[in-house]
Amino acid sequence: MRRFAVLALAGAALGLLIPTQAQSFTYGQLVGGQVKTALAYGSGSSWCLVDNGNTEFQINQGNTKAVMSFAEVIYFDGSTYYSLDGQTILTFGSATDGTIHFKETPTYPGPVHSPAFTNFTQTYNPSSDQLTVTFSVAFPNCTLPILAVYDAP
Repeated sequence: MRRFAVLALAGAALGLLIPTQAQSFTYGQLVGGQVKTALAYGSGSSWCLVDNGNTEFQINQGNTKAVMSFAEVIYFDGSTYYSLDGQTILTFGSATDGTIHFKETPTYPGPVHSPAFTNFTQTYNPSSDQLTVTFSVAFPNCTLPILAVYDAP
């Protein structure tokens, strides 16, 4: 019995030293990554911006909701600047479209606080073990393209 315990302990220690493959993405898993900077000009003097920065992403197993964070998002409607940084909730009406809700902006007008999003895609690249997420946010006078890349944990 004693010999078995020593062998089991040695096997467990050896198992910790053997490298394992990175865990691939699974639904419901929170992952970190980077958002690419994008600046879009809308009608009149309106514009919208997402700045390069850290982001986190998590989508549920039913593909009906996702949570995504942004370091900096700004929408300017020609007279007012709206800072939309922080966490968002994407609620899907279809596989590619829905509403994005900026959580920390309850006093902003509805079309700014909860605009539509379109053309959502998520593509996993097994060779780099990365998930790429793209979509467009349709503010009232400006459409902002989003591109984020996430690394498997």
